[in-house]
Amino acid sequence: MKRLLTLTALMASFSSASAAVLADNLPAGALMTLQTNGAGPTFDRLLGLVKSVSKDPELTDMAGSLGGLFKGSIGNEATLGLFSVGTVAGGFTPALLAVTRADVPSSGFFRTLIPKKPGAKVGKYTFVRKDDLFVGMGGGLVYLSSDKGLLMSYLGRLGGNAAPRLNASAAYTVPSRAVGEQELGLYFNFSATAKVIRGQLGKLLLPRLLSPVVDALDTLGSYAAGFSTTDAGLSAQSAHLPNAAGKDKPLYAILTHTADFAVQSVIPASAEAVAATACANETAPYLGRWLTRFDLFDPTGFLTDSQLAANLEQSARYLGDECATVTLAGGSRAGFNQSNPSAGLDYAVTYQSVTDMDAARAHLPAYVSSLNEAIQGVATTLGTLGSKIDGLGGKAAGKSRGSAAAVQSTQAQLDMFRKQVAAIKVVYGFRGGYLVMANSQKALDQAMNENVPALADDTDFQAADLNFAGVAGWSYGKAGAKVTGAQLAPAFKSLEGLGIGASLSNLLADLFNRYGGMSSQSTVENGVILQKSAVQYDWQ
Repeated sequence: MKRLLTLTALMASFSSASAAVLADNLPAGALMTLQTNGAGPTFDRLLGLVKSVSKDPELTDMAGSLGGLFKGSIGNEATLGLFSVGTVAGGFTPALLAVTRADVPSSGFFRTLIPKKPGAKVGKYTFVRKDDLFVGMGGGLVYLSSDKGLLMSYLGRLGGNAAPRLNASAAYTVPSRAVGEQELGLYFNFSATAKVIRGQLGKLLLPRLLSPVVDALDTLGSYAAGFSTTDAGLSAQSAHLPNAAGKDKPLYAILTHTADFAVQSVIPASAEAVAATACANETAPYLGRWLTRFDLFDPTGFLTDSQLAANLEQSARYLGDECATVTLAGGSRAGFNQSNPSAGLDYAVTYQSVTDMDAARAHLPAYVSSLNEAIQGVATTLGTLGSKIDGLGGKAAGKSRGSAAAVQSTQAQLDMFRKQVAAIKVVYGFRGGYLVMANSQKALDQAMNENVPALADDTDFQAADLNFAGVAGWSYGKAGAKVTGAQLAPAFKSLEGLGIGASLSNLLADLFNRYGGMSSQSTVENGVILQKSAVQYDWQ
């Protein structure tokens, strides 16, 4: 229990991509890091939010105590990293390293969690072993690691030892500097992770079988992201550096593709959320090849029955590079409809530009028909499986009530899923040079209505000042219709007996209604995919 408390207290929220002293001295070989730097304002806003929405004095007091502890440590500066370290056998294994800069009150709390016994020392930094961890305090820092050598190497760097550091690696510095200084953030090195996985697969004699997966992971390169809260909500930035030397060349081309966008001229202005991306011509065939690899592992037969891979490859002959996923007005509220879990289908549509309308009209009828037949085939398979489970329920009833109840619960969930699948019907239409697809006729009818204002003409959308020429993508969202606790109550019906269902639904409704919209822009500069986002949220 004490070990769990140590982990919880030290690592619950480590996160920033900007570099203070702690991050500057991280050893090379990081697979991922979470960092914080000057995150006090974020903790203040979160604490203020808890006080604003909570009606429970005890919860408020507890949040205040934890907030003070975290603000005095993680809120100052902290880093949590997962590193690849060498093993005796010559391979690599992941190891954890965490460190935070704590003020005097927080240091007093952490000191009570560290055993008082002889340990080791690196310069002015001491540490001891606690179960499977090495923990210690020194120089105003609190630190722990799952690997003794990793902890000693980091403490040595803090003391000024010359050794390879993470910030000397372009995979880290390029995306991290592009993100800039943020209160909270992360860094992930896909290429380094691929190297570790490839080594492990080599030991299992499986390098060729899974090499496409590892090659794709390697090509993803590295990624950094961070965000800071503001009085108006929060701002976020990310930078993705794909590996140009990776073997998965089609994936690299897909990731770095850009396009000119005009899809906003056919999307209804009332849409609640839009995510537009530049989808390279290679995207559909690339996805088709991956589906072919997993075809034999599909228990429902959907991939084979729909001939999805072949149809995706053929669709690349007439589809362009503008793609958009849209949630129509009312979509966010529909997500809370517990009586009809499929309600969200009536508000989701996709758009993609068409470069050859004749080819599209010739291919899509058979393509969509095969999709719908395969979807109903999946529903039939689920129904057959449900019948078999029903038979098991009869046998289980003779053994114990608990077993019978478990079988009945599984059957009920499976039947609900079957109904959701059966409710899907892929439909499509063409509007303004774009293919519009949906999973319900209601959604398609809304998207095809030309008698409503277009998003491009909406003043709030124009105020977002997004760029649509030669970019990787953009996103835009507005606050949906307000929800009430009564509308969310069915989702917490099982908690009514505990007396917290109503209060929890009211709390979540309050949190949801504070969202005021967002905008995001993605660009590609010198091989780096940059994204800047702004979210409006009422913290008060």
